[in-house]
Amino acid sequence: MAIRPERYSSVAIILHWVMAVAFVLMLASGFVMAYGDLSQSLKFRMFQWHKSLGVLLLLAFVLRLGWRLFHRPPAFPASVTGLALAAAKGGHLALYALMILLPLSGWVMVSASVYGLPTIVFGWFEWPHLPGLAGDEGASDGAKTAHLVLALLFAATIAGHVLAVIKHYLFDRENFMARIWWTR
Repeated sequence: MAIRPERYSSVAIILHWVMAVAFVLMLASGFVMAYGDLSQSLKFRMFQWHKSLGVLLLLAFVLRLGWRLFHRPPAFPASVTGLALAAAKGGHLALYALMILLPLSGWVMVSASVYGLPTIVFGWFEWPHLPGLAGDEGASDGAKTAHLVLALLFAATIAGHVLAVIKHYLFDRENFMARIWWTR
């Protein structure tokens, strides 16, 4: 049986922090696009940027999941037991589920749009639409609702994740950041 590391690997740390920053940017830009008072041209440019970053996050998720499947994460400290352990495992599972479901719902929304605008990922390549959805208003509306609900759930789950780290640091005197940061 392989010994579990005390810390995450450098690749896991990089993927964690790059994706964390990117998802926070995605959540913020999505809410600004949906509820901000923006000119149509700025909203269009933000939408194209949002779609591009969404594609990259979808690809990064596949890489992250592949890395995770072949590289065991550090075990939870012995002090994390019972309900706290169940919450930690459930929270991580929820984060992974939302990291894939949110971009997928966006992809369905864009693919089903009546506008049929292509997704040109940062001007590098065109990302295909999902087949059979073009102009399907029901699928577009359902995906739009799902995208909003998933974004709200993701924001709440991220907040819970961050609050748990802060709680462990301030009240339990356990530094979980040392496991997912480059220095101790």
